[in-house]
Amino acid sequence: MTNANTHMQLPAPHKRNWRDWNEAQPDFLSTDPRFELRLSSPDDFPEIYALLHSVFEDTRTRDEYDWIYERNPYGKARCELIVEKNSGQIVSTSARFPWPLIKGDQGLELFQGGDSATLKRLQRQGLYALRKKFEQSHPWHNEQINFSLPNSLSRTAAHKYNLPDSELAMPFAKKILDWQGFLVGKGVSGYLAKAVSSVANIVTRSAVQIPSGHKIEPIFRFSHEHQSLSLSLSRSEGYWCPHGAEWMNWRYFSHPAKTYIAHGLYSGDQLKAFGIIRLGGKSAMLMELVSPDIQSSRALLTQIERAALESGAKTLETYASRCWQHWPAIKQQRFFNRPSSVYVTTRSVDFPDVLLPQNWKILPGDSDVF
Repeated sequence: MTNANTHMQLPAPHKRNWRDWNEAQPDFLSTDPRFELRLSSPDDFPEIYALLHSVFEDTRTRDEYDWIYERNPYGKARCELIVEKNSGQIVSTSARFPWPLIKGDQGLELFQGGDSATLKRLQRQGLYALRKKFEQSHPWHNEQINFSLPNSLSRTAAHKYNLPDSELAMPFAKKILDWQGFLVGKGVSGYLAKAVSSVANIVTRSAVQIPSGHKIEPIFRFSHEHQSLSLSLSRSEGYWCPHGAEWMNWRYFSHPAKTYIAHGLYSGDQLKAFGIIRLGGKSAMLMELVSPDIQSSRALLTQIERAALESGAKTLETYASRCWQHWPAIKQQRFFNRPSSVYVTTRSVDFPDVLLPQNWKILPGDSDVF
């Protein structure tokens, strides 16, 4: 897949699939006689889903699990498994998902860390360490690049086993779209919320007119036009995740449970910029913004804010690496910085520079899939 406008190569699905990975078996054997270690195949997925459901008591459906484990355009999920010998039951799992990656213009293979769980009755018995040793003994381990957005429990485990972990939270920004509704939701009386919101709306108003000769329209399917613009305007000298049309259609328009809406800014019929938000409850998330300049970004953000507000969202949030070129537009749109709990962990042996946060550009659209 090639972008004709930029001559940049869009990484194809990983050349070595789960079968190749499975055949290159790790040489590490379980040191606990109760368990055996093995790599997953897609036939294991239903049992893995059941384990995750029992551990986390989550509400994800089979279709939601299949969306990321089975239908990812870059390949099927890869899981390191611990199986209890007596019962034959999978009792611990760790998933990674094939992901697109470029450094500068060089296409690479990336894995995003996902679900990690151990059956409740066997937790705190060393299975995490056993699973990590098995993962690290795989012949491909050193050459692989991995990243994840770990929760607090996963970060604690990483510290315990001296695994690389970022101590620097990603910048996080938020804009109040409906001050009155937001304040009432925080327990402020309706009368006071109305009085405060009238002033706050004036202070945070930041509407920008659409440039002359331009229009903003909804996007219902991504094409090579969107792909070309994204590759051209999102490029970074460091590590970044390129978004092709097929991947974006899967990522945003095929999810079984989450709702995304996209808008494009056009000059005549020519696409100049586009943005995507995730809807859900009282807060919307800006997933990505592809734009050539601040004026286009702000005009598009103004429309995106209206769409989020019309959907019932009280706030619009986003996070991104410090090198993201759209932070000035976000600031001018009256977003404010808030404390962040988003940490990115990156790991590789053969590519040591991936460990430096400043070498990455990551957005919600690259990572917030679970």
